[in-house]
Amino acid sequence: MKQLVTGLGLAALTALVNVAAAAPVAVSLPTNFSLQTYTGAAAVNAGLLDADGVLWTVQEQARDGLQSWYLFFDPLNASRLRATVDFGAPIVAVYTTTAQLAGTQAEWSVDIDGDGQWNDYAWHRLMGLEGADSVNWAFGGTSLTLDWRASDPGDHVRVLLWQPQDNAVPEPTSAALALLGLGIATAMGRRSR
Repeated sequence: MKQLVTGLGLAALTALVNVAAAAPVAVSLPTNFSLQTYTGAAAVNAGLLDADGVLWTVQEQARDGLQSWYLFFDPLNASRLRATVDFGAPIVAVYTTTAQLAGTQAEWSVDIDGDGQWNDYAWHRLMGLEGADSVNWAFGGTSLTLDWRASDPGDHVRVLLWQPQDNAVPEPTSAALALLGLGIATAMGRRSR
C-alpha cells in the first residue's frame, strides 16, 4: 500500500510540473495582423523579412527555469503596431535595446531554421526599440503591451519567462488534479499508519 501511495504522490507531482508551455497568444492585434511563429532561413534583426501585418515569435532556449522568446516586427513599409501578447507564464525580464539584444544573443539564440548552422540572427544598430517605441509589462505578469513604429530592420525584443522544469507551467485544471492527488495520497498514507 505504501508503494501505491508513493506512486500516486509522484504521479501528482509529475503532472503538476510537466505540463508543456503553450506558444504566446495575441490578446489584441490590429485588423489584418497576425501572430506567427518564424521558422525561415532569413536572419532576424537584418530587415530581410519585410512582412507587413505580421508579429513574429521564436521560441528560444530554455534553461535554469527560464524560457526565452524573441518577438519582432519587420514590415516592408513603415508601420505602427499596437498589440498585447500573453505568454501564460510569469515574465522576469524584457530586453529592448540593441546592446541588450546583442549581449544576450549568444546565451539564448537558437538555430531557427534547423539547418545546423548558427547564422539565424544578424546584428544591426537599429534592431532594438527606438525612442517612440514602448513595451509595457510587469515583473511576474504574463503579458506585454507593444506600441511600435517600425521600419527596416524592424523592432525586436527578447522576453524571459519563469518556467520551472524546462518549460513546465501547470494549467489550472492540471494543478488542481495534481493537488487533489497529493491530498488523497497523503490521506491514504496517514490512514495506513
